[in-house]
Amino acid sequence: MLDVPALDIVDLSVGYAGEDSIIPAVDRVSFSIAPGEFMGLAGESGCGKSTIAQSILRLLRAPGIITGGEIRIAGNDMLSEDDNAVRALRWRTASIVLQNSLTSLNPVKRIEWQLQEALNRGTSSVRRTPAELLQMVDIDPKRLRAYPHELSGGQRQRVVIAMALALEPKLIILDEPTTALDVIVQQEIFVTVKALQRQMGFAVLLITHDLPLLFKVADRIAVMKDGKIVETAPVAEFRQHQEHPYSRALLTASPKVDFTTPPVARPKSVAHPVLETAHLTKAYGTNPLTGRSALVAVNDVSFRLAPGEIVALVGASGSGKSTFGRIVTGLTRPSSGDVLVDGRTPVPVSRRRPHQPRAAQMVFQDVYGSLNPLHTIGHHLRRAVISAPGGDKTDVEGRVAALLTEVGLTPTASYLDRRPHELSGGQRQRVGLARALAASPKLLVADEPVSMLDVSIRRDILNLIARLRDEQGVAVLYITHDVVSAGYIADRIAVMHRGEIVEEGLAKAVLANPQHAYTRQLIAAVPGGLGLETSSANPVPAS
Repeated sequence: MLDVPALDIVDLSVGYAGEDSIIPAVDRVSFSIAPGEFMGLAGESGCGKSTIAQSILRLLRAPGIITGGEIRIAGNDMLSEDDNAVRALRWRTASIVLQNSLTSLNPVKRIEWQLQEALNRGTSSVRRTPAELLQMVDIDPKRLRAYPHELSGGQRQRVVIAMALALEPKLIILDEPTTALDVIVQQEIFVTVKALQRQMGFAVLLITHDLPLLFKVADRIAVMKDGKIVETAPVAEFRQHQEHPYSRALLTASPKVDFTTPPVARPKSVAHPVLETAHLTKAYGTNPLTGRSALVAVNDVSFRLAPGEIVALVGASGSGKSTFGRIVTGLTRPSSGDVLVDGRTPVPVSRRRPHQPRAAQMVFQDVYGSLNPLHTIGHHLRRAVISAPGGDKTDVEGRVAALLTEVGLTPTASYLDRRPHELSGGQRQRVGLARALAASPKLLVADEPVSMLDVSIRRDILNLIARLRDEQGVAVLYITHDVVSAGYIADRIAVMHRGEIVEEGLAKAVLANPQHAYTRQLIAAVPGGLGLETSSANPVPAS
């Protein structure tokens, strides 16, 4: 029985039905995973890797169609079985953990109920309890009575992993499970997964675009491009040499911190700071027993940002960095303290009037969610131009075209009539930048603008932000949990932890010689190191 692969895929082809034909998404893909093996499937968005994951458990929805090939999980033929048999194999033989844990959990049911539901799908031979499942993934059983929204992103993902392992399957599929999480939480989750794998012996298929992460956790790597696997190799061999040009391009696409040149401070500006805060605090809720704030998101932060400067505000999820950015742009009111943007207190959105000066503009992480899907790109930008304070309203179309040109979306006419879903992630992020620039702001607050993008696109967007700073003199507050991209783009780095700035200085100086323990922890958690030097990676012990 040990010779039977945990997963065996032969010549799998999958397409999506169009109006006239089936558009291929996966083209004759073959690979297998041995029992207890940890395999990584790497590639950029649209290459077909998530389509494979959904096909394995027959979760692919219309218009997706499996057009050929074989899929066997622990010897079970998934494509010839009827629907009832496939449902019986899910959870027991193979299970899947998706990227967004919040949508994988029922928001109106407590965690205990959801874990018990997973256990009820099994047989009497599985005698675990919900409390034991939580302990297995290092969560206090006291959290059994919590609802999903009461847990952190990392805790929710651990709950989903516990559900996936509840019936001790032979294979677990992890589809970008930590993309939305910070590096510290990501590291903790994979340490837990590797420990459980050694203990329980299940195989893992990890789908990701993050090659340095796979270097730390996987035994073998397969690289996908345009629906095909272009290279497969053991991790040790792949780290030293990549056969396919796309594999090499994927590995070198991520931003790197150049430590060969010394850190250089920008000349001090004689002008007043474009952003200045003094003892800024934001608290949420009140403890009924003590009368104190239940959560202090931003705690006594004093901060300055000069014109034309890029400062990265770095911290893990929940550190308070996004709340700080929302206060700066007037989206959230502070509980106490002072904030000045271009010498003025930000006007709250609820009291903001048309054509009122807006010195700070926000660029959101999920641009797709901030663009109305029913309207065209031209419509969004025209509205931004018309509502912008000052400027020439007699040539709106000319200003829209100029904005698209500034962010590299040319020829401009080909983008005006498109809707958000017709653009790639990188193109949508460029539209978000163009919309923010319509008001001619003195400060751009970019909140995780590249965390949802492929590695090859991230550097392009970061270079675009730096170019806008150089050409237009706009200052940038770059909010991120990614210390590598912070070191790549920023003049200075401020590290935020539990609502406080615990370290601040020139970007390269902070990364090369961190003073605070939390900064060192952030840097140590980066897969592959700051410069993606694969030889210096510190892998999790193999199973």
